[in-house]
Amino acid sequence: MKKLLICAFALASAFSLQAQEIPEPEGKQQEYDYPEPFDRGIGLPKNRFIPKGTVGGGLTVSYSSYALGNASDDAGYKMLFSLLSGIEGNMESFGLAPFMSYFVTDNLSVGLRFDYDYSSLDLGSAGMSVGDLVSFNLQDIGYTKQAYTGAIALRNYIPISDSKRFAMFAELRASGGYAQSESFEMKDGGKFGTYQDIYKLSIGLVPGLTCFVTNEIAIEASVGVLGYDFQRVVQTTNQVEVSQMVKKGANFKVNLLSINLGMSFYILSSANRVKKMKK
Repeated sequence: MKKLLICAFALASAFSLQAQEIPEPEGKQQEYDYPEPFDRGIGLPKNRFIPKGTVGGGLTVSYSSYALGNASDDAGYKMLFSLLSGIEGNMESFGLAPFMSYFVTDNLSVGLRFDYDYSSLDLGSAGMSVGDLVSFNLQDIGYTKQAYTGAIALRNYIPISDSKRFAMFAELRASGGYAQSESFEMKDGGKFGTYQDIYKLSIGLVPGLTCFVTNEIAIEASVGVLGYDFQRVVQTTNQVEVSQMVKKGANFKVNLLSINLGMSFYILSSANRVKKMKK
């Protein structure tokens, strides 16, 4: 019986080896010849630029002020305002944007952002002349606008060449806001103008660069390039005439006036902080 089992095992081994040595037809071999996929090397970063559990926060502040009509002898002023004359006024703008974030995993954060923007224009006088036929003068014109915006942001950091100091980031931002604006003219002892209530919703993509100057402090720059905006404006003129406007659409452009510069602070989790060794 034992000899019979040994003979059966030897025959089965011989048949299996013979089956492995039999080549497959040419057609079947070509079916399994797949080309090697091309890899550009773009993938998830291998190193932790900002570890999971980190809490981030920061503040962006901007301010600008312009005085019109104080450089009438300047050559550049004459070229730019060759059609305008007698300009006197002031223009100011101010922006404040605090934000906070929490890293749900390495290099990926979820955050909240609040933006406040204020701008004003006080035009004492201005004249415009196009030849001898068209000319007009403006006096005592004013404009003010205040805007409040809140946003939820999802940001992903991509280290530059496995660096722990420099990185690019892409931020997906969904925001909603409310603004009030008023343009008016002082005439014959009365105030005449237009008041606007502005409601806005938007979804946008904001790429940027960040650089750590210390282990917890970073400087960053960002600019909006892609988004979808919905805006509804309710306008009242001289407290009598009421009109509405709805504007919506997508845009893909780089707005150099929307470049944001800011400073961020990051509080690492206890597991990722540098601890001093006791002697």
